[in-house]
Amino acid sequence: MHRFMTRLATDVPADGCASDGWDARSSNVFIPPRTMFARTPTARALYAAVRPSPMHARRAPALVVARLRPGRQGIQRIYRLAREKEMIGEYEYLESIGVPRAQALQVMAQASTAFEREAVKRGIDPGTLTYGSEDMSEVVEFLIESGVAASEVGALVIRHPAVLAYGVETRLKPLFEYMECTFGRDAKAFVEDVTRRPSLLGLDADANARKMIEYLLDNGSTKEEAMEYFLRSL
Repeated sequence: MHRFMTRLATDVPADGCASDGWDARSSNVFIPPRTMFARTPTARALYAAVRPSPMHARRAPALVVARLRPGRQGIQRIYRLAREKEMIGEYEYLESIGVPRAQALQVMAQASTAFEREAVKRGIDPGTLTYGSEDMSEVVEFLIESGVAASEVGALVIRHPAVLAYGVETRLKPLFEYMECTFGRDAKAFVEDVTRRPSLLGLDADANARKMIEYLLDNGSTKEEAMEYFLRSL
């Protein structure tokens, strides 16, 4: 190539007016156009020229397809989401009666377990029943009407969460009436006892309470001693 270019240079006229394609008469040498020596761009260079810049390139949004699990799992998932939504209202109700948020979950769990246990005692399938803030509000209203201060309801519920699952007509009212008939303690006096020992509300007038009291009285204990025994042992 070097020898070829040197020969071309010597054949150009001295006036420097040679142009591309000039045909030297003496040597008949053709000088090719300068474009013939231009480098042909590669495929990679062409791709780099037309490729969009990463700074301005927009990524196509990912296609999100919502898919519900078929069959039983899908139904359980729907039920769980609906149940969690309902429980938000139950936690808010517990906070409204004085149960701290940090203890609301534990109180609700124990009350739900007690509610299922009470349903089984009555021969009812717990799966066919619902338990929520309406059931709890009935119990709270009864306790306040019986003499429990509204400011003390939260502390009582924390110490004995199962009381929220007791039926007012089937469990709490019979217990208050039994304590008044047996010990002569009206609702106000029994509320004082319950405030000291909330677990007294766990007594069932038609089951364990009657049997325990009759046993103590038959063995020579007085009514005052029997009541004091409940306050110390339950």
